[in-house]
Amino acid sequence: MFIYDTEQKIFDIAGLKIGGQPGEVPTVMAGTIFYAGHKIVEDDVKGIIDEKSAETLINKQDEMSDITGNPAIMQIFAESSEAMERYIEFCTKISDSPFLIASTEASARIAGTKYVQEVGLTDKAVYNSLNVSCTPEEMKALKDSDISSSIVLGFNPKDASVSGKVELLDTGAGLVDKGLLDLSEDLGITKPLIDPASMPIGAGAGSSVASGFVIKSKFGVPVGLGIHNAPSSWVWLKEYRKAHAEHPERGVWIGEGGDVYRFCDIGSNVVPIIAGQDFVLYGPIENAAIAFPLCAMADIIVSEANQVEHGITPIESHPYFKMSE
Repeated sequence: MFIYDTEQKIFDIAGLKIGGQPGEVPTVMAGTIFYAGHKIVEDDVKGIIDEKSAETLINKQDEMSDITGNPAIMQIFAESSEAMERYIEFCTKISDSPFLIASTEASARIAGTKYVQEVGLTDKAVYNSLNVSCTPEEMKALKDSDISSSIVLGFNPKDASVSGKVELLDTGAGLVDKGLLDLSEDLGITKPLIDPASMPIGAGAGSSVASGFVIKSKFGVPVGLGIHNAPSSWVWLKEYRKAHAEHPERGVWIGEGGDVYRFCDIGSNVVPIIAGQDFVLYGPIENAAIAFPLCAMADIIVSEANQVEHGITPIESHPYFKMSE
């Protein structure tokens, strides 16, 4: 294991700690709810959901956080502005955890930003994400809000290498007027969380992981990945899942193919942790019961090594103290 020569910042988001040296602070775990195709969503435009099932999922993530010591964030995904407001209102009544405002639609992200400003939830909100595709309207909404934390996405569409990602954060790489970190500061983001952007297996996944080391070394800020996107977009794995399904007509999750797919999907979350990163967007919130203990185990291994080799003392809530006996 290793530590960084650069001083590593630890941010506080509504009491949640994130960042620091490997083995110092528990890995923050973010599970996604109301994602595209989520069975508990009945109307993704109006934001109508199976509330009982949603509450069970949120409570399970919080339960696993309490058991392991790994802090939890809800990644609230919405397809529309109306749904975003409904989802945030619902989730924040169930859990005190911070949450990500996430959508593929800029209008929904803007609506979420304005909503949390109106109801006084900006201290718990993390924007997802500030990136090269952000519209002027998005940036104005962020600047006008009191939101102080955002995922800063290091996706460089012209260069997926480590240097391409770092250049985007540092200078803008010719894609934006200034580096995304400077831009985030201009917009009032004092707690940037860098996601170097996960690429598919065989098409840049290695650079996505490796860039985290360089980014933390250079900037000293928290870094993490939605690494499960790498195996989930892996062509070989998807083909294997289909070829080894017991009942393809009932869904490819059944049988050996489904098991292999799920193990790779959830198991991938340990990779950023061993690589010295700070958070994982571990995928569907349904996976909390497996993902939390798995990542806690990786946290304990990193912490054990860095206590002995580098004198890094984990904070009191770390899985090392909660689970290693």
